[in-house]
Amino acid sequence: MKKIILILVLSLFTANVYADSHVKRILSTSQTGMGNDIVYPSGKAKITAFEFTVPVGAPVTPHTHSFPVLIMIQQGEIELIHEGKTQVFKAGDAFVEDVGIVHESKNIGNVPVKAIVVAIGVEGQKIMTPVK
Repeated sequence: MKKIILILVLSLFTANVYADSHVKRILSTSQTGMGNDIVYPSGKAKITAFEFTVPVGAPVTPHTHSFPVLIMIQQGEIELIHEGKTQVFKAGDAFVEDVGIVHESKNIGNVPVKAIVVAIGVEGQKIMTPVK
């Protein structure tokens, strides 16, 4: 019986080691890329994921979000502009965009920016609301 328990315990540790060697953490945060706390809205949850491309030199229109949006830069370099501050994110970086804060961005690199976007949203709400 002791031998069976020992085998079970060792298999649990082995399983964890095996899984950890195949996992690369991209992001673990409670703050947005702008340094604010992440805020969740209420309502029926809806998660949407897509690839977003920004051509060389192109801007992304000023906009807001009504729920958190995770951005994972796969290629290129983008400048995020918000409240008079700028931050640069490049391939391999990940960040969460703020809820309710107007921000915009621009591809400042020499290749198109490709990003995986995961909108942690609410059914019936827009992912992005342009601001003029």
